[in-house]
Amino acid sequence: MPPVPLQQPQQGAGKKQPDTPVPRTRLRKPHRKSRRGCANCKLRRVKCDETKPDCLKCVAFGVGCSYDPGAPEMQLTFAGTFRVDLGQSAVSVPKPLEEPPFYLPLAGNRPDDLYELNSFDRVFLGKFKDTTILTVGPKEASVYFQQTTLKLAYRNPYLMHIVLSLAVVYDMHVTGERDNKKQAALAFHSYHGATLYNQRISTSTTREEKDALWAAAALTGSCNFADISARAPSEAWPMSPPSPSDLYWLKLTGGKTAVFDIVEPYLEDSLFHAAQAQIDHSIPPIDKVGDAVRNLPPKFIELYNLDENSTPENNPYHCAAITLAHLMPLTISRINVPKFLCFTRTDARFPQLLMERDPGAILLLAYWYAKALDFQHWWMWRRVLLEGPAICMFLEKAFSKDSELLELLEFPKAAFAEAFNNPPGRKPTQASGRPAQISG
Repeated sequence: MPPVPLQQPQQGAGKKQPDTPVPRTRLRKPHRKSRRGCANCKLRRVKCDETKPDCLKCVAFGVGCSYDPGAPEMQLTFAGTFRVDLGQSAVSVPKPLEEPPFYLPLAGNRPDDLYELNSFDRVFLGKFKDTTILTVGPKEASVYFQQTTLKLAYRNPYLMHIVLSLAVVYDMHVTGERDNKKQAALAFHSYHGATLYNQRISTSTTREEKDALWAAAALTGSCNFADISARAPSEAWPMSPPSPSDLYWLKLTGGKTAVFDIVEPYLEDSLFHAAQAQIDHSIPPIDKVGDAVRNLPPKFIELYNLDENSTPENNPYHCAAITLAHLMPLTISRINVPKFLCFTRTDARFPQLLMERDPGAILLLAYWYAKALDFQHWWMWRRVLLEGPAICMFLEKAFSKDSELLELLEFPKAAFAEAFNNPPGRKPTQASGRPAQISG
């Protein structure tokens, strides 16, 4: 029922009229804000779910979680593995003599189309020089990479686009902020960098041009592995709906191998010769099953037909399974990452099986992700910790009555659970060596 309007006093009435009542304004009762959230959620001004010891928001964003008001802000998860020790050598390395270009060419049919670097770009270029590039490659060679990569980027515009892309991705990882401006910059520089890069592959002939190609391939690989929008395993591949961007990092890994063969950065005339000497690019022998198969769960031998008759030609799982067998006793590090990445590129049929969500293929990838947990590095850690559990969820849902498959999932599930539940600084132990939970 609508409120009855107040009666107005009649004019000329001799009788004193009562004062017109003043409507009472209802005051909003002040609400009590929760002050029990973690420090980083308060800093980012997001609602904390107050899960302890680590809230889910911080886990998803890849930053450390602390409910101590005096704790350092925005510490990366497993911060100890991300520190850059510049040491005395960094002080003695001279700054690049050249200045960054003011304009960059754009991909398109008009060669006079140019893009002017703005203040936003220059901020991220500074972040790349001071922080991002120092996290790429072996720690001992990080300062060398810093000088060499920037020198090449100043002279090769497509590499400058890729440098800015990686700087933006790294900043989004550190801060947990994926605002529209950063995402627009990432999309813009990634597109133009990749397009111009592809145009240069067939025309680069000098040693410096080839080195620039290799730097671009390496940075693009890290950038695309790190760039994942999912915030929980339930949103990550293969739990997410099919998308053209699924496993895009995997497609680029194969391209990086082709560029490596073209550029040959290990040759003495390459700017990266000294750095490449510190990196383990060796590929384990996979032509035969061999003794390494004993590092796998015994049930894998039957599941993937890994008997004496198995070869790369007659078994699409052979190369990935035998490569994984060689990797199981190893601990991944910044030096042997290329050796671990060869798991995904030993057979052209295997990536296609992954794209089709073949259960046998993604089970092998789950084991590889469980091994990669030891590499608690920013560009790899987030995807591993999201897509690894997502694979387990996918297989459990699709094969809930397959007791043997569920048993084989115990090892990666335990590794991912430990990584989620342990406080920053502790390395998962179940992902090293032969899986202890599986018995044949």
